Amino acid sequence: MRIYLILSFFILSIFNTFGQDNTTIHRLLDSISHEKDPGQKARMLYDAAKCYLEKPGESKKDLDSALWLNRTSQKLHLSANLKTEAALNMLLDARIQEEMGKPDLAKSQKKASLLFANTHQLAKASAMIYLSMANDIKDVDFHQKTSLFQQALEQAKKTSDKSLEPKILMEQSSFLSNYGDYKGAIETAHRAAVLKKQTGDKNISQELVSVAGNLRMLLRLKEALKYALEARRVVENENTTTTKDDLAAVYNIVGLIYYDLKSNKEALENYQKAFEIAKSKGDRYGIHTITLNLATILSRLNRVSDALDLLNNVTKDYASDIYTIRYAYLYTMLYTRNKDTKKAYPYYQELLRYYKAGNITGQERHIMMVGIASYLFADGQIKQMYPYLAEIERSLTKESSLLRLSELRKLYYLADSARGDFKSAFANFAAFKSISDSINSVERAKELTALQLDYDTEKKDHDIVLLKQKGQLQKSLLEREAIIRNVFIGSFVVLLIFAGFLYIQNAIKKRSNAKLTLKQEEINTQNEKLKQLIAEKEWLLKEIHHRVKNNMQIIISLLNTQSAYLENEDAINAIQNSQNRMHAMSLIHQKLYQTDNLSRIDMKWYIQELTEYLKDSFQSEKSVKFEIQVDPITLDVAQAVPVGLILNEAINNAIKHAFAQREGTVFISFRRIRATPYDLLLSIADNGIGIQKDLSSSDSDSFGMNLMQGLTSQLDGEFKLTSDQGVFISIQFSQKEGEI
Repeated sequence: MRIYLILSFFILSIFNTFGQDNTTIHRLLDSISHEKDPGQKARMLYDAAKCYLEKPGESKKDLDSALWLNRTSQKLHLSANLKTEAALNMLLDARIQEEMGKPDLAKSQKKASLLFANTHQLAKASAMIYLSMANDIKDVDFHQKTSLFQQALEQAKKTSDKSLEPKILMEQSSFLSNYGDYKGAIETAHRAAVLKKQTGDKNISQELVSVAGNLRMLLRLKEALKYALEARRVVENENTTTTKDDLAAVYNIVGLIYYDLKSNKEALENYQKAFEIAKSKGDRYGIHTITLNLATILSRLNRVSDALDLLNNVTKDYASDIYTIRYAYLYTMLYTRNKDTKKAYPYYQELLRYYKAGNITGQERHIMMVGIASYLFADGQIKQMYPYLAEIERSLTKESSLLRLSELRKLYYLADSARGDFKSAFANFAAFKSISDSINSVERAKELTALQLDYDTEKKDHDIVLLKQKGQLQKSLLEREAIIRNVFIGSFVVLLIFAGFLYIQNAIKKRSNAKLTLKQEEINTQNEKLKQLIAEKEWLLKEIHHRVKNNMQIIISLLNTQSAYLENEDAINAIQNSQNRMHAMSLIHQKLYQTDNLSRIDMKWYIQELTEYLKDSFQSEKSVKFEIQVDPITLDVAQAVPVGLILNEAINNAIKHAFAQREGTVFISFRRIRATPYDLLLSIADNGIGIQKDLSSSDSDSFGMNLMQGLTSQLDGEFKLTSDQGVFISIQFSQKEGEI
C-alpha cells in the first residue's frame, strides 16, 4: 500500500536549540566561577539552568541542578534589582517543576510569576509568561489559548525588545496550524515577517517556512514551493549564524513540498541535506523530524528496508521520548507495506494504547487513527476500520487540509473495495482521484517546473555574481600578495644591512671585551695581592694585641711580686689599683686578638668579664652582688679603653668603701638613649653608705674621681656623681661616626 505523508511539520520545533551537551554546560559553569559582576553571573546561571532543563531525557540529577542554578540566579537578580529577569526565573522554575512531574506546583508557580510581573509592570516578563501559559493549554481549547496569545502580544508591544512580538506571533502561527486554521496561521506568520523587516532583520526564513508549510496543507503547492525556495535562498545568501541554524528546517520543508508533488528525486535530495545538517549540529529534534520524512520518501521509492534501517539506527543512536506516536505510526505503516503484520502488531498496540488514553489531540491523534486503520486493513479487519475513519472524517470538518482529505478518501476506497461495496468504493476513489489530479495536473507540473527553473536561474545569476566577487577578491589577494612580497624583499634587504651592522658591532664588542678581560685579570691579581696584604696586616695587628696583652700581664705579675715585699698598706692598695687598671686594658687587647674584628669591642661581654675579674680580686667576707643590664653595643678601642677604666674605678670604689662589712649590690647599666645630645649612657650605682662629703667635679682631689672625670672628657662626654643612700655615677657620651 502506498504511504502518504501524514506527518505534519512542526514549524518551530526545528528552529529551537536542543541537545545541549555537557561541554557547553561545563564551559558556562567555568565562566560563572570567574565572573565578578552579580548581574552577569545571574544571567549565566539562568542560561546554565536552561541547558540542564533542555538536556535530552529527564534525569533527576539534571533537573535538580537546573532548579538550584535557577533559584541561585533568581536571588542574585533580586539583589541586583533586576526584576524582569527575576520574573523569568520564576517562569523557568515552573517549567522545571513540570519536567519533575509536579504539574500543580508548576501551575501555582506560573501564576505567582505572572502576579509578580504584573504587579511590577514588567511587560517583557508578562508577555513571556502569557506565552508559556498559552502553550500549556491544549489546542482544542481554542478561545482560551487565543486569548492568552493576545495578552502576550499586548504586553510585547509595550517593551523595547522588538524581537519578542514576532516570536509570539510565530508561536501562535504554529498553534493555528496544529488546530487546522491554516489561513490564520499564514496571516500570523506574514505579520511576524513584516515586523521583522521593520526592525531591519532580514532573516525571515522561519516565517517563510511557516507560510510554505501551511500553504502545503491547503494544497496550494505552487505558492508553497515559491515560499520554500525563497526561504532556501535567504538562508543560502545571508550566511549568518542564525540562518545557518535554519538550514535544516528550510531543506526539510522544501523536501516536504516536493514529496507532495511526487518529485521524489528533489524531495530525497533536500531531506538528505537537512538530515546531514541536523546531525552535524547534534540537533536531536531536527534529526528525529527529518528521519521520519526521509523514511517516508524511502518507502515511496520501494526502499522499505533502507527506511527501517534508518529508523532503527536513529532510535538507537539518538534515543529520545519525542515523536513516540509518529515513530509507532511509521513502523506500523512500513511493516504493513511489507505485509508483515506480526512485526507491525506491537506498534499498532502502542498506537491503540495512546488512542484509548484519550489525552492526545490534533495532528498526533489524526496520525494515530490513520495508523490504526491502516493496520486493520492489512490484517483483514475491515469492519473495525470504519469507526476510526468516521472519527477522522469528523475531525476534518473543522480543517481545510486537502492532503488529509485525500488520504481519508483513499482509506475509505480500500475499505469499501475489500468489503465489496463497489458503489461507495467508486465514489471515494473518484474523490481521491480528483484531489490527486489537482496536485499532479500537467499544467501544474509545468508551472512548478517553471518555478524551479526561475529559482535555478536566479541561483545561477547569484552564483555568477559570487564568481565575479570571487574574481575581484582573487585579484585583490594577488595585489596584496605582490605588496607583501615587495615588503618582504625590502625587509629582507634591511635585515641583511642590519645584520651586517650587528656583525661589525659584535666584532668591536669582542675586541673591547678582550681588552676588558685583560684589565679585569690585572685588577683581580691586584685584588688578590691586596687581600694577602690585608690578611698579613690583620695577622700582625692580632699579634700586636696579643703581645700587648702579654706585656700587660707581665707588668701585672711584676706589680703583684712587688706588693709582696711591701708593708705599707697605701702602697699595696696603689699597686692593686694599678693591677686592676692594667687588667681592664689587657681584657680589651685579649678580645681583639681572639676575634676577627680588630677595632671593636662587644661591651656586654667586656663588662661581664671585667666585673667577674674585679669580684674575684677582692676576697672578703662581704657578699657583693652585681646586676648588669647592657644593650647590644660595640665600641671602638679608642672609646672602649676609657670606658673600661671608668668602670674599673667605679666598681673598685664600690667594693672597697660602699658596704662597710655588709652585703650590697652594684648596679651597672649601659644603654642607648634618645632625646639628648648624647647616644649612650653608662651608669654605675650601689646601695651602700654613700660618700659622706659632697663631691663635685671641681673640688674632688681623689685620684679615682679625677681619673673618671678625665676619661669622660676624653670621650667628649658628661660626668655626674650623686650620693643619696648610695653612690650613683653616670657618664653620657656619643659614639664616634661609623661605629655600631
